[in-house]
Amino acid sequence: MIKRISFLRRKQGMTPEAFYAHWTGPHADIVRQLPGLRGLRFGRVKSWTPEEAAWDGVGEVWFDSIEAAHEAFATEPYLSMLVADRKLFIGEAQSCFVGEQTVVAPPDGR
Repeated sequence: MIKRISFLRRKQGMTPEAFYAHWTGPHADIVRQLPGLRGLRFGRVKSWTPEEAAWDGVGEVWFDSIEAAHEAFATEPYLSMLVADRKLFIGEAQSCFVGEQTVVAPPDGR
């Protein structure tokens, strides 16, 4: 599997609470429908160093491959839905694909 990690900043003028509510609510409802999605996780940033470079959230989605992820995000109607929805709450976003190697698993298995 491959993981796509997205770093998000909220839209200017939006409160952190409103951003997080939309991201984990209506936006998550769209993402859950993506074909081939293997996992979805949201991380609300509590602290960032340096503070002036802070992101508001870190999202993670898993797919079988980078190609499967690209295909899922390009599939209609989800592509159009995501494009329109992102404009409602995201000010800036960056993402990357990573392969994971767990050395020490958290006690709860996450």
